[in-house]
Amino acid sequence: MRRRIFLAFVLFTLAVLVLMWLFQTVFLSGLYRSVRTYETKRCASRLIGTDTDELGTEAARLADKYNICLSVYEIRGRRGDCVIKEHVYSDCFIHNTVSDSFLDSLYFDLRENGTYMKTVSLAGTRPGDTAKDENSGQTILYASLDERDGMEYMFLFNTEIYPLASTVSTIRLELVLVSVILVVIAAVLSVILSRRLARPAVRMSREASRLALGDYGVNFDGGGFREMDELASALNNASAELSELDRMQKDLIANVSHDLRTPLTLIRGYGEVMRDIPGEMNAENMQIIIDETARLSSLVSDMLDISRLMSGRMTLEKSVFSITDAVRETVERYSKLREKEGFVIDFEADAEISVKADKSKILQVIYNLVNNAINYTGEDKKVTIRQTVSDGKCKIEVIDSGCGIPESDLPLIWERYYKASEFHRRSEMGTGLGLSIVKSILVMHGAAFGVRSLVGHGSTFWFELPVSVNDENNERNG
Repeated sequence: MRRRIFLAFVLFTLAVLVLMWLFQTVFLSGLYRSVRTYETKRCASRLIGTDTDELGTEAARLADKYNICLSVYEIRGRRGDCVIKEHVYSDCFIHNTVSDSFLDSLYFDLRENGTYMKTVSLAGTRPGDTAKDENSGQTILYASLDERDGMEYMFLFNTEIYPLASTVSTIRLELVLVSVILVVIAAVLSVILSRRLARPAVRMSREASRLALGDYGVNFDGGGFREMDELASALNNASAELSELDRMQKDLIANVSHDLRTPLTLIRGYGEVMRDIPGEMNAENMQIIIDETARLSSLVSDMLDISRLMSGRMTLEKSVFSITDAVRETVERYSKLREKEGFVIDFEADAEISVKADKSKILQVIYNLVNNAINYTGEDKKVTIRQTVSDGKCKIEVIDSGCGIPESDLPLIWERYYKASEFHRRSEMGTGLGLSIVKSILVMHGAAFGVRSLVGHGSTFWFELPVSVNDENNERNG
């Protein structure tokens, strides 16, 4: 970075110096001549376009403005009388050097060609000049004819081009000094700026290396540069997210280890009892082993589902099915749980509704929401599932009577590995992936979903799916 910044400053300085040398020395004379030629033509155009009554006033103004000597001749027959004469400098060519014969020749040239323009060397035309005196300069002579009010007028304009040899020498010396100063300043600035710009990048690179090694206590500082500050802010956010993810993954490992150890311990214990103690090989003990095996299978399935969802390998196979029947199927799965543990699971539906979605994934959503409600419901052990239809949307709500969720925790409940506080958990609580799986499946369907909760008054989880076209038409006709 430092080398590139230094090189950029050097190249910029050299480009500036080259342009200055070209325009201040090589092209100076040509530019100066072009400017004076343009001013002469512009002055002539304005004066020739002026009314006859205002020629004198306008001639004085233009001569002073453009630093040009001019004369206007009124042509009568073969005679020309000078009616306007403006001197800007006393030794101008048209007033001190032009002879009558030259004027006659010029007049006939103008009659033939319309305008006349020529650069004339002043060497030898002034007292004391020699024929080869280069310091005498040159003059631009411009002439034109104009007819007005039945009279013919000849306009003469004279602009001196002063010699620039000494001026160019002076500018060249100044450019040498300026070039040296600019190179030194560019070198110093490039070193200072490159160090200042590189310092935060070096620091962030060092902090990023620590972050890569798992040190999440790093702090990125952009050094006051907007782009660097934005990058530092993004890296600090990434560090915080990685730290939180690392914490949740450690919690997940702890939770999974605990949840796996309990059923494995029970399976092993009951298996040993059935093997070693006569009479213990009964249906009740076998059912416990089967239940704990199902629990292990559920934990593994959650892990596989979230892995497929995170990798994007899970796809949807949509079809039209009765979501009302799907909810009933889910409720039926818990019939044994209701009989053994006294849970009350009510399903309220206002109609038989079909939707177009992936049935197996929606069943998984309903199962996870009901299972979550059972784990968190209150002492009355009541869970209500409500189906309503409004504006072509079928809304499924799963309501529990538990302790509720604090408002500060509501944004977190859909995240992977999140689990409520220990004192809110039942022993059946899983890995904390259930609601994350629900969120991912509903997002894939483009479905609206959410939660309402009040501490001490339970929670309501809900989602909406569009009613299938046939059911929507039946509803309208009814």
